[in-house]
Amino acid sequence: MKSFKKQIRNLAVTSLAVGSVFAGVTGYATKASAEEVSVLGLWPTSGPYADVGPLLDMGAQIALEEVNYKAAGATIKYITRDSETKPGIAARRAQGAIDSDNVKFMVGPWSSGVGLAVTEVAKKNKVAYYFSGGTEDISGKRCHKYAFQWAANAWTAMDANLKIFKQANPDAKKIYLFVVDYAFGWTLQKYVEQLAPNYGLEVVGADRHPLGHREYSSFITKAMATDPDAIYMINFGLDAISAVRQLHNFGFTPKKPVVLSWSSGVEELIQMEPEMRSNLIVGTNYYYTVDTPENKTFVAAYKKKSGGVPPGYGPGAGYGVMKMFLTGMEAANSTDPVKVITALEGMKGKNFVGDFMINARNHQTVRPYFVLKTKAKADMKDEYDFAEIVDVSSTEQPGDLNECENIGTF
Repeated sequence: MKSFKKQIRNLAVTSLAVGSVFAGVTGYATKASAEEVSVLGLWPTSGPYADVGPLLDMGAQIALEEVNYKAAGATIKYITRDSETKPGIAARRAQGAIDSDNVKFMVGPWSSGVGLAVTEVAKKNKVAYYFSGGTEDISGKRCHKYAFQWAANAWTAMDANLKIFKQANPDAKKIYLFVVDYAFGWTLQKYVEQLAPNYGLEVVGADRHPLGHREYSSFITKAMATDPDAIYMINFGLDAISAVRQLHNFGFTPKKPVVLSWSSGVEELIQMEPEMRSNLIVGTNYYYTVDTPENKTFVAAYKKKSGGVPPGYGPGAGYGVMKMFLTGMEAANSTDPVKVITALEGMKGKNFVGDFMINARNHQTVRPYFVLKTKAKADMKDEYDFAEIVDVSSTEQPGDLNECENIGTF
């Protein structure tokens, strides 16, 4: 199986081949034209999520290539900056790009904590912003007129995970949580604890860990002492992979299931040996087998660039947020942020993940969240056939739980 690091190298080479050059802090840009609009991709190309940055960027590029870098009669000037997954640095680089390149639209970054810093930059500068991380605050208590959330609401995602887990394990009573200690983890933990009793489940313990944590033996020992029916992972990327590997080494899986509640899908599963993937339930905002014409087109384009590796949540998110802005530009027949935002509010339609609707009250994109069940090695049709989609949920968060009190005005 092709390694994840090799996939990243292939994508970096492909970026160079299509004329886009990563340049650290300064990023890159397409050629300018007489009538253009600047769009910033704020991706992590260094720091703890450096492995995902090129994948996000590749998804965004594919969306732009589909329209030849044009929308509503204007040329898209696409520039990037490295967020480093550091809120202060990301905010400064976003502001710098706005000042130097007259940025009118921003997509990214990846981390919820970084996204919450960047959304304030968007609000201050009246720049339209589409985010794709796990915190509910972008469309919740930190909502404003210029910011949109592409990822499914955390309530929707956690409800879907718990429902499928209970259906697959009807006798289960107790779950234990591993939680990454920042805004993303806090949001998801809150909803797991609120929703678990609805499914006859008790959260018997929760341990929080810093981003980038790799040693879970003490957490696993503590968790196993409570005899849980499952470990519920509220972390991401290499943090989740490390924990799954160690849970397997401790003998927890495959005897008992592990739930990856908010997973990158392919990016995580490709780094696990088949025996490690046994008895996993995986929640994700995107999986490459989604059966829509638009997704088939996206997957084919991505595979041409990746050497045959299918896209995961990272490329899907980059593609998804860029497509939403392009859709809004065409609907408004304008690249003016106010007109595009107005066109997006309340929009309904179909795209590569399925049916969607943008809630005008809080700018949450209501769209499918996918729950997967991993496959045994003998059942895999090819080396990337890691899982099958067993449930799709678009159930919107109850209105009384949403903390967006006033989206504001222009």
